[in-house]
Amino acid sequence: MLMLAGLIASGSAMPYSALAVIPLAWAGVEQVFSIRARAAAPPTAQATPGAARTRGIVGSVVALVLVCLVSVMVLLPYAFYGTAKTLQDCTLGANTAVAAADCNARFHSGLDSTMRGFFRIG
Repeated sequence: MLMLAGLIASGSAMPYSALAVIPLAWAGVEQVFSIRARAAAPPTAQATPGAARTRGIVGSVVALVLVCLVSVMVLLPYAFYGTAKTLQDCTLGANTAVAAADCNARFHSGLDSTMRGFFRIG
């Protein structure tokens, strides 16, 4: 449920989408607690006691990886906040498809110049 809340909150506008990190961090902590509890649990009297525990741990690890991926998707636009916020404002104000295409073209040119600055050698 916490991952779902984080995913829904990540769809909000740019400064408010950072609030999605709160339920995602909470979900990550809960997954770590789940992994630790399952690893420390005593074996049960089932036919294959280790298999059920292993499935639970694997499921929790997969959920933890998903939480981390969604968190990165939420926080990545904040690395380029100026450019991403400008694109969001421009796209929200665009009334036609031509205006939206112009916003996207300006965004990609700004992002290209930023990446060239990161990888400039010399």
